[in-house]
Amino acid sequence: MGSTKTALITGATGFIGRPVAVALTDAGWQITQGLRSTTEPVVQGTVHLDLADPSTILDLANGPRCAAIVHLGARVGLSGEAEPDMFVSNVLATGCLAYLAKLWDAHLIFASTAIVHGVRNETINPDSPVCPDTAYAKSKWLGEQLIEASNAKHCALRIAGVFGYDGPTHLGLNRAIDGAIKGELPVQFGSGSALRNYVYVKDVAQAIVFALQERLEGTHLLAGHEVLSICDMLQQVCDTFAPGMHPVIKDGLQALNQVITPSAYLPKTRGFHDALIDIRKGCRQ
Repeated sequence: MGSTKTALITGATGFIGRPVAVALTDAGWQITQGLRSTTEPVVQGTVHLDLADPSTILDLANGPRCAAIVHLGARVGLSGEAEPDMFVSNVLATGCLAYLAKLWDAHLIFASTAIVHGVRNETINPDSPVCPDTAYAKSKWLGEQLIEASNAKHCALRIAGVFGYDGPTHLGLNRAIDGAIKGELPVQFGSGSALRNYVYVKDVAQAIVFALQERLEGTHLLAGHEVLSICDMLQQVCDTFAPGMHPVIKDGLQALNQVITPSAYLPKTRGFHDALIDIRKGCRQ
């Protein structure tokens, strides 16, 4: 890998990308951020890279090489996008990055999703069949297949729901955290007994650093090591950000369990309480 550890990051300014960039820098990596915007100047430590325009990826082939590529960027598809809408950004662009990784002899880390095993699968483990039942999950699965076909050195992380401050609002826990910080009580629909083991965004960052440092390869599930019910998580959110208060309970459909067995090859994640304390400290700084 050489004396200088260099990494190209897609999605470096996103929810997961920001802590990944910090964690890699703290670990001694020299990072280059792929910037989509053509209006922002390309300065040292950045390159123009637009997943919706794979030619910008191929243009990097003759430039300075990186020892690693951390591919976090994606079109998540929260507005009813169909599979063709995600093909270029999530599939074709991933294939181009795999080509680049093979050309550079770089270690490629790919942020996939645990729901390639199905959003209604209540127990996901390494032996669970792949059955993507959403357009987003299918695009991630196709991306995984292209990487595998490229024969590039790679590690695919099938990531559970990721929580943290100012996280994607399609995850109800993120809405609860952000609302509680603003003084709004979380809303619990139904009994809240469904089980989850979401993963803290900074633990995702540390797992990526670990995978690069240890040159981890293969496909791994990345989830929290602590399994909690939704009602327990929401109460802990109240205890941390609004002591003495409780979630507002409303009628609603009972959610299904979804518990994901985390890979034994990745570091153990912190507990849910410790993650909330870390979020609270960050908000006060």
